[in-house]
Amino acid sequence: MKNDFMKAVLVKLLLFLLIVLWGGYNSTVMHTSGSGEYVTDVGNILFLVFSIIYMFNAFFLIKLKNLGRLTYIPLVLLFVFLGFISELFNPMQIKQDYFYIFTFYIISPLFFIMQGVVLTMLMSKSVRENFH
Repeated sequence: MKNDFMKAVLVKLLLFLLIVLWGGYNSTVMHTSGSGEYVTDVGNILFLVFSIIYMFNAFFLIKLKNLGRLTYIPLVLLFVFLGFISELFNPMQIKQDYFYIFTFYIISPLFFIMQGVVLTMLMSKSVRENFH
């Protein structure tokens, strides 16, 4: 069960990195060189800091540290919250290409499913007793 948990965390992290990559790609493609609206965009900075913290959380989960287990649910909720808040204040202009279709319809749902799988495994006694 411990190996399955680590594999689930790694798959979740890979899917998260693909979503972040798509966001960066989309920001670069849709960026217009003459506008200065991105100078004051706090959402991208917050998401950058969040992404770093989220990756540290995955590291702590893989190393079976209690800090990873305790901060997992707040980070999942913060991910959803940051997504909605950033869209309200600075709606993202999305280029609907094949990368968008693949990310939006395949990677993103798989990412949320894997978050649920990791959460379920964290709740199970057999995984929880491995944390120190």
